[in-house]
Amino acid sequence: LILTVESEAVVSTQSTGIARKGELVCSTQLLLIVLVFSSKHLFIDSLRNLLQYKMKSSLFCLLALILTVESVRGACTYTSSDKKYSYDLSALTATSGYGYLRNGGDGYNYWFNVCANLPKSNCTQQAPVCQASQTKAGQNVPTGYLPATFADGDTGTGSGVVITYVNNVEQCSGNTPRKTNLHFKCVTGLAGLTITSITENKCLYDLYLSSGAACPTSGGAKGKIDADLKKMSGGSIFLIIFFVGAAVYLIVGSIVNWRVKHASGIEVIPNFELWRSIPGLMKDGFTFTKDKIMGLTGRGYQSV
Repeated sequence: LILTVESEAVVSTQSTGIARKGELVCSTQLLLIVLVFSSKHLFIDSLRNLLQYKMKSSLFCLLALILTVESVRGACTYTSSDKKYSYDLSALTATSGYGYLRNGGDGYNYWFNVCANLPKSNCTQQAPVCQASQTKAGQNVPTGYLPATFADGDTGTGSGVVITYVNNVEQCSGNTPRKTNLHFKCVTGLAGLTITSITENKCLYDLYLSSGAACPTSGGAKGKIDADLKKMSGGSIFLIIFFVGAAVYLIVGSIVNWRVKHASGIEVIPNFELWRSIPGLMKDGFTFTKDKIMGLTGRGYQSV
């Protein structure tokens, strides 16, 4: 999909971690190339980011666009480190409201989203996680930005996923980056998202969550393909090879006849005369077989 953004095009670089401060206007025409998004809300979120900050340099604008698109493409799927399990948490991404809320018990509320920025946020900057004071209005800070990184679950590759957001801009004392870990635990059959607990230690925020959506599928991408191949019978493999070979034969042969032999119409079909003679040959074969069975073969001939 190619979208043309004309006149005043504005790009958010927050999710790419380039720089948050400063707004620059990009007035030239831009081409936004969207390759493949794992879900529709990620595309919408990318456009929302696109319209938040302004840049003057066209080249810088285009670079930020590419980085922003790459940061959200396929952002909510993960294959375990041993390639045995695959996960898709896109069903947990909030597309409206303030995302998920948790009272931290430390005088702060924590809003967070899964694999995307918060649709609405109490933080000044767009981010997937936000810490906001319960008593002091305006006292808030993102505790991490996109892009997210993924890791295996706390108790093994099939137990869930850990998603991490990092904020290297609004750091804590001692230049310590803020980091938020979302610990997803697989609970089969559990609808939605259950927030179990939250801890904070020197700008490291850990949220422990449970959901059925955090359970793996029947295997990782490579493992699933290998399993499917093992289940296939010899006949299935033969049919696949046959039809693929027939398609290649027909396409390549037709192109050669058309471009090299300058054939036209139905004659572009490779070995057209052979295929056209097959019905007649089949008829002769059936006739010969029938006559042989009925003892008619050779009738009308005399011994010499």
